[in-house]
Amino acid sequence: MKRPRICVSIAAEDTERAVVAMHRADVFSPDLIEIRLDHMEPASGLERLRSATALPLIATNRLVAEGGRFKGSEEERIGELVRACEVGFDYVDLELTASDSIDEVRGRGAGLILSHHDLSGTPPIARLEGVLDAMLEFEPDICKIIGTALTEDDNLTYLNLIRRARARARIVSFGMGEVGLISRVLSPLFGGEYTYASVGEGEEAAPGQMPIESLRELYRLLGA
Repeated sequence: MKRPRICVSIAAEDTERAVVAMHRADVFSPDLIEIRLDHMEPASGLERLRSATALPLIATNRLVAEGGRFKGSEEERIGELVRACEVGFDYVDLELTASDSIDEVRGRGAGLILSHHDLSGTPPIARLEGVLDAMLEFEPDICKIIGTALTEDDNLTYLNLIRRARARARIVSFGMGEVGLISRVLSPLFGGEYTYASVGEGEEAAPGQMPIESLRELYRLLGA
């Protein structure tokens, strides 16, 4: 069985707290680390974050409408992501709704994760495949389609999306929330590029994230 890849999402208030969290996560061998710039006030110390780990780093500056905290101008938001590229972050996570900024980010050499979040529920799989088609027009490195699981069956929507899309896209997809735990855990086993975990209990960057320690142990029990 393919080893499931885990991205630890860090939503710290400042650079030093983020660095401490990165070092705590290292013990459990994450595959990537996401830095939630929208949780930092203001985002700073990007060079320090880059030098704190050799792991691939994802810069995310999430809009409020898609579950983030950034409340400044769009110019400021994209500017912070561009600066992350310039100091050596490996990926930028950019919303599909911000596709006008793709060239600006891509021109700095970072990989592109194009994302879409539904905070209200789980749309039909046909609609999610339409979102994927729209993403693929921009040739991103990774497509990330996240919703909110309200029923157990919603998990099957995301797992089926991965199964149907994995031949043509590197895809991350699951349902947020407690009910979505099934798809969070199983998505990389179905061919998803990776799943997300928190550094520890109470440090979740999004609803339903498990601590990486617990997730690694669960994968061990599953033989993964």
